[in-house]
Amino acid sequence: MTQKGSNARLTLYVSIVMLSTASAGLATVDFTHPKQVAGFVISVLVSGLVTARSYIDNSESQIDQP
Repeated sequence: MTQKGSNARLTLYVSIVMLSTASAGLATVDFTHPKQVAGFVISVLVSGLVTARSYIDNSESQIDQP
């Protein structure tokens, strides 16, 4: 896999996870309460970061070296 392909895959994986997390939490968040909104945003961001970290940890060996 090339570096460009790896970046595209990383972006896709992180986007999917963040959108899934956001859609699952939308029904439970009361957007009039700032603490709930902050918790919602943090949970979405953390899910994306965890996914990115796990992908980066595993992808280094899959990228073609010149």
